[in-house]
Amino acid sequence: MSKVIQQFQRYALLRSILYILTGIFAIMYPKEFTQGIIYLIAGYVAILGIMNLWSAYQEKRRSGYVGFEMTVGILLLVAATAILALAKPIFTIMTIFLGILIVLNGILRIVQGFNLKGLNQRYLPWIFYGALLVVGGLLLMFKAVASIMTLFGSLLIFMGISEIGGYIQIKRNLS
Repeated sequence: MSKVIQQFQRYALLRSILYILTGIFAIMYPKEFTQGIIYLIAGYVAILGIMNLWSAYQEKRRSGYVGFEMTVGILLLVAATAILALAKPIFTIMTIFLGILIVLNGILRIVQGFNLKGLNQRYLPWIFYGALLVVGGLLLMFKAVASIMTLFGSLLIFMGISEIGGYIQIKRNLS
């Protein structure tokens, strides 16, 4: 378990900067942030579809037969179109997924706190932080508030600041 925590701490500063910047953007531009995520996902799926169609085209030129790539490519392009058309339900699913990720992050922080307790280190801030993440993640999953992006952005900023604090604490303990 300690290797997982060490790996997680390796990129703590970069992760904290990304959390804070993403949180600020989500708070300042919630509609654009949500649309941007939907467009990124749809674009990614569409690119995968185009790549599969290109692969099918090359296979057709080489062998004269249309392979499975053609079907996959068409299905991925249809999926990209469906993602754009069904953005609102996808947003709901996305908030549930993000809430689950935040709950898992909170549980990891609680475990980290108990590991620090075993090392006779300060552990209560980690347990408190983990509990806040679990509660925030559950709110994000189950409470469909109008300002869901404000809550999400605030959680990301809080997570970023806490990551910096954790990084500093771990560096002090290793010195």
